[in-house]
Amino acid sequence: MLLFLIFTVVFLTGAWLYTGWQSGKRVLPTGVTMAGLPVSGMTRQQALNSISQGFASTVLLHYNNTSVLLAPEMVDLTLDIESTASNLDAVLLAQDGPQGFLEYVRATLLRREAQVQDVQPVFSYSRARLDSFLSRLAQQYDQEPQGAVLLPEAGTFRPAQPGTRLNIEASRPLVLAALLSASEREVALVVEIEPAPMTPIEILSGALQGQLADFSGVAGVFVKDLTTGQELCLNCKVAFSGLNTLHIGIVAKSYHLLDAAPDQQTAALLSASIARADTAAADALLNAIGNTDPYTGAQQVTAWMHSLGMADTFIAAPYNAPDETRAIPLVTTANSRTDINTLPDPFRQTTPLDTGMLLEASYQCGRGGGLLRVLYPDTLTTEECRELLGGLAQNPTPAALGGALPPGTRLAHNQGWLGSTYASSAIIYSPNGDFVISVFFYQPNWLTWEESVPTFATVGQLVYRFFNPQGE
Repeated sequence: MLLFLIFTVVFLTGAWLYTGWQSGKRVLPTGVTMAGLPVSGMTRQQALNSISQGFASTVLLHYNNTSVLLAPEMVDLTLDIESTASNLDAVLLAQDGPQGFLEYVRATLLRREAQVQDVQPVFSYSRARLDSFLSRLAQQYDQEPQGAVLLPEAGTFRPAQPGTRLNIEASRPLVLAALLSASEREVALVVEIEPAPMTPIEILSGALQGQLADFSGVAGVFVKDLTTGQELCLNCKVAFSGLNTLHIGIVAKSYHLLDAAPDQQTAALLSASIARADTAAADALLNAIGNTDPYTGAQQVTAWMHSLGMADTFIAAPYNAPDETRAIPLVTTANSRTDINTLPDPFRQTTPLDTGMLLEASYQCGRGGGLLRVLYPDTLTTEECRELLGGLAQNPTPAALGGALPPGTRLAHNQGWLGSTYASSAIIYSPNGDFVISVFFYQPNWLTWEESVPTFATVGQLVYRFFNPQGE
């Protein structure tokens, strides 16, 4: 009875397997694809029809943000049905005979995953027509790099534009792979970016002059790229009232004289002078520099600035001078000019150029090099310069030059205002590199806040945009 039962189970299982095998021979086995298109379970004819339809569909090409359709007939893509059918027949034939049945039994009983088989269709295409198509695409969409264009009437400029070039050699195999795929019919072409030409500083100069054309006073502007050294000077050698801008030199000289870390009182004075533009703190530092005589301290700061090549900057008296009769105004090249006169404070003067140079020297010193480290390697340290820059960065007053800059832009800045003169100077840290900008405005009688602040913001924005055209 047991033998009969075993025999019956074996017989029925064999019959079931045989029936399944015979039935499965009429369709393609599990795991078969053609050019990436799943054809498992399809008959020979169904698979050929599917692959024919897949090859007949258009291919979508992307040239950056532009999409183009490529129809297979445009490159004479032809599917060889007979040869492709022969490749399919080889897969079907492998299922036949005793070996095919044994493979089917093992796969069914052991529940093995089917082995992936990709049947290659046989095709032909015209390489010449494909290259011709890609060449026409390049002619239509490639762009030469464009230089910046000054728009003087608008007080601005159109930034230089990078060019684009289709890399035909790199794109060809990608397009061909899509043409020969029944499922992946979309391609991002290889488009190379050709850098925009360097914009000459004259473009920025022209834009600033156009922007400042309606300003009724005197505008002095100095700009320097701290990476390339490129400079711009608009009335940058004109004498202006020094205002709180001179605190930068006072603090730098104070650090120069320190032999060790400042004590708590001195540190508070340095911070108040540089971060909050506190004139009382600046006078206290002058008093310390001059060994209890602020006038002597002012003379020492002036001499030190001149040693750095900033000969148009001087302090003849402390800000809250108890006796200005002791002060002796200096005659400089800047205040001796007869073509432009901003009626600068006779006791405290500078130029946009000198202020910009001092900011540049402080910036480079904070990185271990530059003028200050060359002239005073033992008495002015990198750490001290970084503290000075940190104080400028902590200035709580919103920077006039930063009013229209992208949110989050870092600045180390100083500014001052006195009746007819307003100054704002800054190191601006930007994606394309850091730069210095020093701007002074003078207007006879009175310089209104409403006119000057938006103008500062516009100047800062133009300069930032010049160095960061891709930020638009």
